[in-house]
Amino acid sequence: MSPTRSADGFLRGAPCVTAILAALVVAIPAGLKAGGGHSPSTDVPIVAAWETLRAVECARCHGKDYDGLAAPSIVEYARTQNREMFVRMVLDGDPPRGMPGYRHNPRVLGSIDDIYRYFLGRAQGNIGKGRPAPQ
Repeated sequence: MSPTRSADGFLRGAPCVTAILAALVVAIPAGLKAGGGHSPSTDVPIVAAWETLRAVECARCHGKDYDGLAAPSIVEYARTQNREMFVRMVLDGDPPRGMPGYRHNPRVLGSIDDIYRYFLGRAQGNIGKGRPAPQ
């Protein structure tokens, strides 16, 4: 059966393109959601992680958007390293290169998973630069 136009101008007999498009419009943003149904950039723990990064002044060496300055990009590090390596670097640091460890900082230690999620989201393009806005 070939598609034909009805009196109102719509195609009849064609595959249900509208239903497919509607399903994609719902499914794609849902795939970008983080825990709790919020997108990563509006996830409250992600915002708290960003605030922790500001409190311990990571931007002083890594740049205000953590893309690198006197020290390398944390965003790129999250893109190229697995979670275990990322956490080890943040908690243990690299003292010979000037990177302090934060294992004894309760704020960093308590939010290390969300700090990793923040940088992974930045690396994947799901979180933009600047302060994430909570919802």
